[in-house]
Amino acid sequence: MLTGLRAMIASVAIMACIVIPARAQDATFSTPVGQTVTLSSLRGNVVVLLFSGIQDPQRREGLKALGALAERYQGKNVKVYWVSVNPASEVTDDQLKGISNSVPVLRDNNQVAFKRFSGKVAQLPTIVVIDRQGTPVGQPRGGISSNSDFINDLASIIDRSLQR
Repeated sequence: MLTGLRAMIASVAIMACIVIPARAQDATFSTPVGQTVTLSSLRGNVVVLLFSGIQDPQRREGLKALGALAERYQGKNVKVYWVSVNPASEVTDDQLKGISNSVPVLRDNNQVAFKRFSGKVAQLPTIVVIDRQGTPVGQPRGGISSNSDFINDLASIIDRSLQR
């Protein structure tokens, strides 16, 4: 009896590991106007996060790519954010307010979310796509590619995530 119970418990544990996908741990961000945004509050949407610093030489190119994605998916269940990894001691909220007119800006206090999602990439900028269930899609992408397919490559990931 005890052996059968152990086997059943082991089977359930193995199935739980296989069947249940790993969800992104909740992350908390702040906006330049003092609001709080959590990943759990965005469930039901595909979320694109571009982690970068205000001094990052690829910042402008990244914001342009995000703007194109935001325009492409306007009115759909897609949320696109540029996320500052700069601490408040380096960049004020007023400075962040002027970063972009086309995509919302968030602050990742103490780089907690960046460290969690960047994995082995750990470079700036890093792009993370999170599906509607809150699960990161694939590996984080480091750097912004200047080739013309970069936006289409991200759009393909977003499109697949919207269909799930």
